[in-house]
Amino acid sequence: MKIHCSGGKGELEHEACLACALSARGGQPCGYDYALLKAIFAGSQKEARRKEIHVTDLAGCLYRAYLDKTRHPAEYVHEILARWLGSAVHAHVEGSDEYLDSELPLAVDGLVGTADVVYQDGRVVDTKTTRWLYVHKLPYGSHELQLNLYAWMLRRLGRAVTRLQIQYIDLSGPTKCRKKGCGVPVRMFDGELRCPSCFGYVPGAHLGAALVEVPIWPEEDVERLVAERKNALEEALVFGRPPEREPGFLCAYCAHREYCSIETIPSEE
Repeated sequence: MKIHCSGGKGELEHEACLACALSARGGQPCGYDYALLKAIFAGSQKEARRKEIHVTDLAGCLYRAYLDKTRHPAEYVHEILARWLGSAVHAHVEGSDEYLDSELPLAVDGLVGTADVVYQDGRVVDTKTTRWLYVHKLPYGSHELQLNLYAWMLRRLGRAVTRLQIQYIDLSGPTKCRKKGCGVPVRMFDGELRCPSCFGYVPGAHLGAALVEVPIWPEEDVERLVAERKNALEEALVFGRPPEREPGFLCAYCAHREYCSIETIPSEE
């Protein structure tokens, strides 16, 4: 696995990065210890994109999905960190019991995915990590679409779907009082989130997590969307013609952003 050294040594194999951390004995300029690097690389290798069409491929930018499957760019370690932290949270949320199925693998008509949590009563919950959670802007991006794709697959597999929710987790923790001299996490008082120190009301506050209701889309709408986007991606992979770009706020976090900005999409002529 090739990576870009966050300490400025250029592109190298991840084994060389680990060796550097060991030999530096805590003096490496990147600030990443060997133990942390080892965990990050192990997680990244497990997350390697598969050749199958995944739910996240259809829910996100098709051009990015195409590049994920046709090129493997080296990433800076510090840019892999956010994705690794999200995976670590997911790992701790996992665990099926008599009430729910966790990390449930799904496969329907060549489309694959993994539903985070499916309760026995048909409630489906998808877990998302973020930083600086803005409750008034939820749900973010294509999260509603992604969850409805899981719901469509579950119904096709004979599972009842009665309710959809997204569990957002703020990696920064609960909102803190913004008043100078306070800075303590908010608490609930009579249905309002206030500072327990100065008792001031904090607009847009949260307790470190938010459970957001998502509408269940009509079956035929999801069916049509799956067919259109899946066919578009499959044809792009077969004929080597990338799909159209679908720019959005996630472009800033894309591993292909530098390549995408200079690459010219070939015409169909």
